[in-house]
Amino acid sequence: MTKLPKAPFEKILKESGKGIRVSDSATKAFVDVIGDISKALAADCAELARHANRKTILDSDVKLASKRKG
Repeated sequence: MTKLPKAPFEKILKESGKGIRVSDSATKAFVDVIGDISKALAADCAELARHANRKTILDSDVKLASKRKG
């Protein structure tokens, strides 16, 4: 899997609550979970594009795939 940068995700976690601190291990766990979710979502997007006989993933594929995961 592609290594995602920690800094943007740490920022998201910190912005979730005023004055909240985030441990390095929490940031790593968050990045790992987001990476897994992203990988599964990307696979679903690709499958939707293939089903439509396209070689390009469109924004509509992303939106539909995210709704299906609910």
